[in-house]
Amino acid sequence: MKPVGSPLVADRAVGLVPFVAAEVFGAAEVHAAEVLTRADSAASGAVQLGAAFALWAPLHGHVCFDVTRGADLVDAAVAGPDRDDAADASSLPWPLPSEWLTALRESPLVRCVEQHDVEPVLDERPLVLHGNRLYVQRQWVDECSVAAVLRARAAAAVSAVGPAGRAMLRRFWPDVEDPADAAQRRAADIATSSGFTAVVGGPGSGKTYTVTGILASLIADAADEGRLCSIALAAPTGKAAQRMRDTIAAAVRRGRPEGAVPEDVASVLDRIEPTTLHRLLGPLPAVRTRFRHDGSNPLPHDVVVIDETSMVALPMMARLLEALRPEARLILVGDPDQLESIEAGAVLADVVTASLVPQSPLHGHVARLGRSRRQGRDSPIGPLSDAIREGRADVVLQLLQDSRSEAPTGERLVSFVEAADPLGGAASAAVRSVVGPPFVAARAAAGEGRLRGALYAIGSCRVLCAHRRGRFGAEAWNSEIESWVRAGVPGRRNFAGRALLATRNDLRNGLSNGDSGVMVRTPEGLVAAFDLGGDIKTLAPAQLESVETAFATTVHKSQGSEYDTVVVVLPPPGSPLARRELLYTAVTRTTRRLVIVGTAASVIAAVETPSRRSTGLVVAVGGSDPGTSLLGQLESAVAT
Repeated sequence: MKPVGSPLVADRAVGLVPFVAAEVFGAAEVHAAEVLTRADSAASGAVQLGAAFALWAPLHGHVCFDVTRGADLVDAAVAGPDRDDAADASSLPWPLPSEWLTALRESPLVRCVEQHDVEPVLDERPLVLHGNRLYVQRQWVDECSVAAVLRARAAAAVSAVGPAGRAMLRRFWPDVEDPADAAQRRAADIATSSGFTAVVGGPGSGKTYTVTGILASLIADAADEGRLCSIALAAPTGKAAQRMRDTIAAAVRRGRPEGAVPEDVASVLDRIEPTTLHRLLGPLPAVRTRFRHDGSNPLPHDVVVIDETSMVALPMMARLLEALRPEARLILVGDPDQLESIEAGAVLADVVTASLVPQSPLHGHVARLGRSRRQGRDSPIGPLSDAIREGRADVVLQLLQDSRSEAPTGERLVSFVEAADPLGGAASAAVRSVVGPPFVAARAAAGEGRLRGALYAIGSCRVLCAHRRGRFGAEAWNSEIESWVRAGVPGRRNFAGRALLATRNDLRNGLSNGDSGVMVRTPEGLVAAFDLGGDIKTLAPAQLESVETAFATTVHKSQGSEYDTVVVVLPPPGSPLARRELLYTAVTRTTRRLVIVGTAASVIAAVETPSRRSTGLVVAVGGSDPGTSLLGQLESAVAT
């Protein structure tokens, strides 16, 4: 951050004006900050500004506001192609960090702490300052709660599985000379002897197969002791839950011919019905943020597995951990290199980072799997995604510019369409040559009433965008693709072959956020057909509540999905969404073919810009010194 060095602002209202003018704050933050600081009529402009930013932070994915990184955090949130007039955040009248921290420390509205609370502390002070990080009390309590439960679960003594469970593990991994199999077996050993485990890795690295082996071992161990093992499987979205069910069923089938999964264990696994995290906890209609299962009414399960944990926000993780029985095993599964949750926090990435510290209670509780099985062994997509994850922009650009790898049919598996305007003639034509045929085939199948044919074709490819609006966004691409599919003939919004995506849970119609479908013409008229784990559900268009056209969609909404062919429309270099995690997530959605549309500069900007969410969870569970604040460092320097 480049502080301007302005003195502390005495007038509270004046202190927020430049930030409102720069569109950093909206009415919500300004009003809430006023309410938050109303108890102290003498609160300075710096305290008012701090309160506004503490409220602003969760709205932009941060758990807290780092006073020493203010301009950087704001630049990442407000700069971009849609904000050509956005002010450079460093030019705003920031207080000097040392003076700002002094004002916050002296305010009666702020509770200053040196370490995370073991038990929740709720008092009349709405703000909490830990080092350089300023929290709203609610976010602080959630972070403390998550950290305390994870530390306790990692440190708790849990009985390892007995002979029957160990025999089941040997069935799944009889020979661990292969490095990938050895990593999976190590993950299984951790999970079957611990109250907390995180199994992480890229798409297709064998996470779900590993979890299947773990569950089979726990089921066999419980049966040998004459008891049942109650298991809950959940994911943030219905689509992700459905994929978990499918992959576990595939893992069971994979093990059956060799005898890895006996009939009695397989039948237990087959009966487990994955669900969304919200449904698992039991939402209360009247209170959106509270659930039926909590500390006073815990979940009844012996084992709780959460897939796609990178999508789980801090508040939801806090509610889940509150609802676990003390003796239950918790297994988090996901890819920490993917996009974080849309809401505040980066829980899985923080857990993985903290586990790298030998002194952390989480050390030894995270198992990372390698070598993707999603693409073929010789696919260039694997090396490309590895280079993106590792931040090697030069390697990524070289791989894209070479793009020489050919499939046996002569089809190029990776293509880089260099274009500053993604909807320009050459770029648009290149994309149309890839996605046009399957989408047109879906329209033909839908027009003939072939439900499965239409669903298969529509689900085989997708255009993924960072933005929702503008020439780089999903809305513009949906309009473009629809004109191809309809051969330029406009018509009603609903038409045979229209790709659909459910955008929120719809309990009345049995749809979950992320379910995909297609409009199909039947003898009874147009219906919306959705593939729900192999079962096709049809609904009349009038029954649909929250769906959108989905030939193209945002990368965020594609998480938990995979497609045969993916086209990635990169945002321009100045976009705040040009980030490593976004590109990595988009690239790893494909099982076979990838097309990237953008410029060399946009590729470099994305690969070289990792996400930097402001949280304190790593410190809270890392077992390391939380560090001193900038003010403390300055005082120490003066003293010496």
